[in-house]
Amino acid sequence: MQSAPVEQPAAAAAAAAAAQDACDLDYLLTFLHWTGTMRHPRAGPLASRAYRAANAAVTMAFVYFVCSQAVILFRGGTSDFDSFTLTLSLIDTQGTWLVRIRHIAALQPQFHRLAYQVSAVGRDFGQFASAEDVAFLRAGSRRMRVVMLLYLAFGLGECCVWLTAPASETGLPFVLALPYDVTRPVAYVATAVYCCFITLHTIMANFAADAFNASLIVQLRMQLTLLSRNIINCNNVTEKPYSLLDKAESVDGVRPCQTFSTSDVYYRLQKNILHHQAIIRNVELLQRCLGSILLGQSLSIGISVCFQLYQVAKNAESLQDAGKYSSYLFTMFAELFVYCWFADDLISESENVAQAAYDAVPSLLECPTSIKRSLLILMQRAQRPLSLTAAGLFPLSRESFVSIVNVSYSFFAILRNFKED
Repeated sequence: MQSAPVEQPAAAAAAAAAAQDACDLDYLLTFLHWTGTMRHPRAGPLASRAYRAANAAVTMAFVYFVCSQAVILFRGGTSDFDSFTLTLSLIDTQGTWLVRIRHIAALQPQFHRLAYQVSAVGRDFGQFASAEDVAFLRAGSRRMRVVMLLYLAFGLGECCVWLTAPASETGLPFVLALPYDVTRPVAYVATAVYCCFITLHTIMANFAADAFNASLIVQLRMQLTLLSRNIINCNNVTEKPYSLLDKAESVDGVRPCQTFSTSDVYYRLQKNILHHQAIIRNVELLQRCLGSILLGQSLSIGISVCFQLYQVAKNAESLQDAGKYSSYLFTMFAELFVYCWFADDLISESENVAQAAYDAVPSLLECPTSIKRSLLILMQRAQRPLSLTAAGLFPLSRESFVSIVNVSYSFFAILRNFKED
């Protein structure tokens, strides 16, 4: 048997560099860096110090906001049930984002590795990239970027709605427990700027982090699509050498090109298996990074949706208040939906790998036992779909999105009945 074909190092490096350029997430990494959410992996010493200062300032600002809302909650108690639920909802949202900021800071090396998982030869998916894959990756990344930019634009619109609807007599978008007189001009301007910062950072930086995580999921889904296509191409290789001329020259049914075909199929199948293992490793790494925080986000969003449904129902006669709380509600829906939608695509695409391996079986029947055994192992592993779960409790999918919304609505109905009684 001839040795397996070896790709030229220069061509492989060029394909890997082109693939990395096609899947670049720098537009999100830069935004996250300068908002103090996650350091850019290529930041220099000065930019890294600026990130640490911004991260510390953001953490202090949100700690103060959560403490201020806790003071309001303690002072008011449950005497005003409407104000109680709204304050509790704000503590839930801002507190969850504060936890996310610290969580991202703690797992920055892992997120940086995932950001460049399509990179140079020898790291993750770069070694499996070919010139044919670059066009597919570039088209998929372009669509992904458009969707994520629209997602961020939606978040900016939600910020404008919330900031233009005052929640207090002073005209501020939040009710805050402050140690000074907010009616003074300088104090009022400073507090208004603080409220704008809290609103913009909570929504825009939060959405940017969601867009970054969703982009990682999309990149893994595209790698699964490429894997399925390469398995099918491996299937086609066995048919290509056995042309009509080969049939005419065959002796006793032995194909003259069978030796070359077997070597080429074995090499391609081995590369596909390694590619599949790399995808599994990166999905597991992403699961370790997001599993616990996705559970917290799901619970937090479920609580917020319940409270905001109550606020919308309570303020149905006030168009301004109903619009404000509806925007809050849509923001929670969008944040949960973006994970469930793309995670569901990841599950579906991982199932397609098993189907592609199954379709390749008939054309590999005449190959050696080692090739058929390798294909069987690949097919059996692919029958367990890859998914992202909320700390292992439930997989994120479109069905889980509907379930969370249904549970939130059920608690809203109980809350409304409790208020009426």
